[in-house]
Amino acid sequence: MATRKINISQLREGMFIHELDISWLQSPFLRHRRKISTDNDIALLKKAGVKQLHIDLSRGDDVEANSQESVQESHQAGHSAAIENTGAKEKLPSEDSISLNSDTKAQNQDEDEKPAEKTSLNEELKVAKVLQNKIGKLVNQLGSLVKEGRPISAQSITPVINESLESISRNDQALLTMLHLQRQDLKLSDHGFGVFAVILPLALKLGCTEEEVNELAMAALLHDTGWSRLPMHLIGKKKAYTSAEIQLIKQHPSIVENVLNKSSDFPERVKLLVRQHHERSDGSGFPDQLKKDNIDKLTEILQVADLYDEFIHGLSDQPGMLPANALKKIYHAARKGQFSETVVSEMIHVMGIFPLTSAIELSNGEKALVIEIDKQKPLLPRVKIVYEANGQANKQEKIRDLANQNEGENIKIIKVIDPIDDKDDPLGLLRVDAA
Repeated sequence: MATRKINISQLREGMFIHELDISWLQSPFLRHRRKISTDNDIALLKKAGVKQLHIDLSRGDDVEANSQESVQESHQAGHSAAIENTGAKEKLPSEDSISLNSDTKAQNQDEDEKPAEKTSLNEELKVAKVLQNKIGKLVNQLGSLVKEGRPISAQSITPVINESLESISRNDQALLTMLHLQRQDLKLSDHGFGVFAVILPLALKLGCTEEEVNELAMAALLHDTGWSRLPMHLIGKKKAYTSAEIQLIKQHPSIVENVLNKSSDFPERVKLLVRQHHERSDGSGFPDQLKKDNIDKLTEILQVADLYDEFIHGLSDQPGMLPANALKKIYHAARKGQFSETVVSEMIHVMGIFPLTSAIELSNGEKALVIEIDKQKPLLPRVKIVYEANGQANKQEKIRDLANQNEGENIKIIKVIDPIDDKDDPLGLLRVDAA
């Protein structure tokens, strides 16, 4: 992919933006990658503080010959400097740090970003629940085949990928809601679903092709099925692994890869993704201790999706953690060079600053659960009030849309609550369990 770095003064209608030098939080658009259609688009970017950017020459116009700069091949969206500006700090971001205007964004979406016919979250959750069960059964079947060393057919996987993409096109939060529910048991099938639920919207957000989305989806369902040949008590052990246990665990990518090598219709890239999903860009991963330049670009997406679900559900030697804390931990690991900062930045955008089912406290003293996210106003989700300001449990359903408050109201989220803390959640009402 040929890209060119230009100054904002060189930007013209017809050019296609590949990368900005500001954070996605500061961007006036839903996505960085988009075609410039009006002078107003350029004005908005200047107002947002853009100084330099990269344009995609294969998808839009080039600059005039006398002002061209050196063309370069780019393999990443390059939000490294932008992530530095997001400042994923311990404190909550301020309202001023995220100037996302819904009217502006709606007016400036690309033609190919126009939404399909949408459904409500409650309506699509019914579909997502069916999909979750279907995906769980599929992962179990795949695990059984891997355990027995029998070939797998890629055609058995593609129908559920298509159904899930259709669900996301109707409502992109339903599958993620199912992912964030507490799990009574730690199962490979649930983990397969969780990574799958993250992979699809993240791959779409990053602009992956249809072929790449399918490859990532297949890898998400297959990547950990090698655990079916390992002692299952190691999943969710929640205490340090012994050196012998670590050596066993490191075998699971190769176990799946060997089975896929017997399978005739799997893309080679799926096998590569499965093998590399525990590699780290700094060379600290396994099984081959690869560094960034030798790790497939799609693997960078699978890595963080896998780790996010592992963190929030406690699938390794550590207990589960809050979604917001999981994002923070992955972000800091990316800053240290273990993961792609671009991919992690986009995952934070997909998940939201307050991920679905997050327990939060409002500035008026109420405690609530995040039930729906407005991607254009990420600090102001729809929440379900669980505890009133006086600490009493709410006995009737009460929903607050923080993005659409009554005149004179200015209720905001002031902190994220850990439902495990009995002081914040004395009746255990903020713990959302999978039905």
